[in-house]
Amino acid sequence: MLRRALAVTGLVTVVVATIGGRAAAGGQTRPAALPSVLPPTPLGGMTWTHGQPPFAGGAFAGGQAVLGVAGGIDGAELAHTLGLRVTERLPGLRAVQVSASAAKLAALARARDPRLRYVEPVIRGSVAHVRNDPLTWEVDPATGAPWEWQFSAVGVDAALSAARGDPGIVVGVVDSGVSPVPDLSGKIAGTYWDKTLHPSAADVIGHGTFVSSIIAARNDDGFGLAGFCGACRIAVFKAAPVTDVQVAEGIRTLTDAHVRVINLSIVLNAPSQAVTDALGYAAAAGVLVVAAGGNEGGSSLDFPASAVGGANGAAAPGLAVGASDRTGRRASFSNSGPELSLLAPGAFDASCSRGIFGALPPVATDFEAGASCSVIVTRRGGARYAYAGGTSFAAPEVAGVAALVWSLKPSLTSVQVASILEQTATRPAGSGWTPATGWGVLDAKAAVESVTGKTITDALVLSDLRVSRPRGPGDRVRATVQAGWNDGTAVVAGAKVACSITVEGRRLGASAHLGGGSARCSFTLPHGSGGAAVVGAVSLTAPGATGASASFRFRVP
Repeated sequence: MLRRALAVTGLVTVVVATIGGRAAAGGQTRPAALPSVLPPTPLGGMTWTHGQPPFAGGAFAGGQAVLGVAGGIDGAELAHTLGLRVTERLPGLRAVQVSASAAKLAALARARDPRLRYVEPVIRGSVAHVRNDPLTWEVDPATGAPWEWQFSAVGVDAALSAARGDPGIVVGVVDSGVSPVPDLSGKIAGTYWDKTLHPSAADVIGHGTFVSSIIAARNDDGFGLAGFCGACRIAVFKAAPVTDVQVAEGIRTLTDAHVRVINLSIVLNAPSQAVTDALGYAAAAGVLVVAAGGNEGGSSLDFPASAVGGANGAAAPGLAVGASDRTGRRASFSNSGPELSLLAPGAFDASCSRGIFGALPPVATDFEAGASCSVIVTRRGGARYAYAGGTSFAAPEVAGVAALVWSLKPSLTSVQVASILEQTATRPAGSGWTPATGWGVLDAKAAVESVTGKTITDALVLSDLRVSRPRGPGDRVRATVQAGWNDGTAVVAGAKVACSITVEGRRLGASAHLGGGSARCSFTLPHGSGGAAVVGAVSLTAPGATGASASFRFRVP
C-alpha cells in the first residue's frame, strides 16, 4: 500500500493536531495515522502524466510556478541550479513551488527541460459556493419544510436505520479549515495545516465547518443537525488560500493519514498537474475522492471534478457531483458535462435565500459579507447555522453516504463504492447516464439496501403506556407512551401525535404532545362521568414511516 512520509523541508511544515489538543512543538514530520479502517487493496502504482504544453509568459504574471520533476531528480536542487527560489516542497508528489520573474518561468516552460515533467503557474481557486443562506424535523416557516430538508430528501434518515456508520471510517476534507461547533463535538479525528501560513486549522471563513457539518454532524444527540455519514469522523486539511499547491498537499496529507474518502468542495481556475498527481496518489491508495462540479451553469465541470469522474458514466475511483433542487431537478447553476457522476441536493429552489442547511463557526466571513443572500440563524446555546447553495454542499452529502456504505462492507474498493452510489441513484425508469444529471440523484436508502440486500422500512414503536391517576370526574388525565424508531433511537420530533378519547362512545377533546422520546395525550374527564367507560388511543405517524398506536381503557370511579 502506498504510504509516504511527509518530509520537513525547513521551509514548510504540516502540523497535525486534534481539536482541543496541542500541536507538537515544531510540527510533525509525518501526519499521524488516524485510527481508522484502512482502504482495501490499492489500484496500483502512481501514474505520472507527461507532455504538458508550454505556457504563455502572461500565465506566470504572479511570478510563481510549480515544477514537476522527473524520477530521480531532487526538485529543490534543480530549482537552485536553475536560479529559482523554492517556496514550497511537495515531496510525495515529486514537485516544488518556486518563484522567479514571469519571463524566466515562461522561458523554462518553453525549454522542455527533460528533468521536468511540467511547469505550471500556481493556480488560484475558490470554494464552490453559491452565496445563499439558514434541522431534520423542525419546520422552517418560510419553506414549510424541515430546516435540514436535504437529510430526508435523499433517504439518509431511512438509511441510518440500517447502517449506523463507523467511527473508524474517516472522511478527509480539504477546505477552509474547521472550528469546534456543537454539531461536530467528538467527530473531528484530526486537523492539518501549513504552519508557515496558519497557526492552526481554525476556520474563520465558515465554508469548511459548514461542509464538515453536512458530512459528520452528531446524530441522535437531541441537538442541531444530523450528519450523512452516521458515526464516521472527519479529518480536515486547511487549504487557505485555495491554490493548487495547498489542495495537492491536502490530498496527499489526508491520504497518508488513512482517510477513506476525501471531499473537495473547491474549484480551481484551471487544471493543475500537481493536483492531478495528488488525485492519482489518492486513487492508488484506494481513497475515494468526491469533488464539487462547479456553479457556473455551464456544459463542462470545473477542475478538479473534471479529473475525478469517469467519462460518460464510466466507473472511476472518484465522483464528480452536481447539485439538484428539492424537486430532484438539476439546479440551474450546476455545471454539467461528460465527467458528471451524479447529483445531490444543493439548492432548495430558485430563491437566493434558501439552499442547504449547515453549521457555522463563531466567525464565518464567507457568510457575513453583507450580500443579500447572507442570512444567519442563531439558535439555542448560540449555535449558528445558515442556508447556502452550491455544488459545494452537494459533494459532502455524497461523501457522507459513501462513508456510510463503506461502514457496512469495508472490503469494497473505491470504484465499487462509487458505482453503488451511481447505480442506486434516482432517475427516470429505463434511463441511464446523461451529461446533464449523471446517473441521477443520490439515494442513500437505495445504496444501503443494495449493500445489505434488505429493504429498509422506517417504523415507529410505542411502548410502556401509562395512564395517570386520579381518574375521577373533573380530573386532568395524561396517557403517556415511550416513542422510538425501529432502530432503537428515541423519537424526539419529526412525528405527529394523534389522540382518540371517547367517554361512553362520545368523543372527548384532548391535547397532544411529543417530546423527550415520549408521546402524550392529555384530557379532562367530564363532570358527571362517574361510572363511565373511557376508551383511548395514542397514535404516532411520520412521513415515509410505518405508524404505531397504543390503546387503553378504564372506568371512571
